[in-house]
Amino acid sequence: MKRPFDDAPLFSLFWENSKLNARTAERFAERLDEDARTAGRVAQLFYPGADVALERPDDALQRVMERRRSGRAFSPRALTLRELGGLFAAFRRRDGGRLIASAGGKYPVEVFAFLYRVEGPLDGQIVYYNGDAHALARAAAAPSFADAAFAFGLPGLERAPAALFVFAGFPGRVCARYGERGGRFLLMECGYHAHALALRLAHAGLAGVETGGLHDDAVKRWLGLDGTDAVIALGYACGAPAE
Repeated sequence: MKRPFDDAPLFSLFWENSKLNARTAERFAERLDEDARTAGRVAQLFYPGADVALERPDDALQRVMERRRSGRAFSPRALTLRELGGLFAAFRRRDGGRLIASAGGKYPVEVFAFLYRVEGPLDGQIVYYNGDAHALARAAAAPSFADAAFAFGLPGLERAPAALFVFAGFPGRVCARYGERGGRFLLMECGYHAHALALRLAHAGLAGVETGGLHDDAVKRWLGLDGTDAVIALGYACGAPAE
């Protein structure tokens, strides 16, 4: 029987070697600390000849983009279902079509969220986004935020965010067509999702921050995706900003 990663064994190897768990996260944190102590400015590329100056736009989209910030401090205010719907609308058009392009139309990224501070019956739940219906399905009860914070690489937060988004990739959907290159396309698509969510947060005046230090297997287990080819690609913590 053909397995999902058979089409991209090197991408599978990369993923396994870059996973985080309770053991490997300690070394990962050490690397971050070391880099913070030693890193200087990022070098800029220079080419001979004079640069050609460009005009800067002053439109609504540019102003939203410039409001985007990484924020880790959240208020105790719960998000309304209307606000939550606005965030999930980052991934679908109003007519139900997809906003984010996907290589070969394979759409290997699925969106979940751990809800810790939202109004209504979904509070305390892990939800799956059904984009076709612009609706949320309960997947499981959310773990305690203390457990989630550890597995999402968010130590030291004073207060839980309203929601922890998770972008889960299914490499079998895209690697069957593109082989190893499909792994790149999957990660690019996760980045598109995160950027779209960031713009919705900026537009709504909410705070958020990407979380790249997820413990893959723990999050995958909470999502009920054990036994699938899913990879836990990226998280995003968001909520009302602290005053």
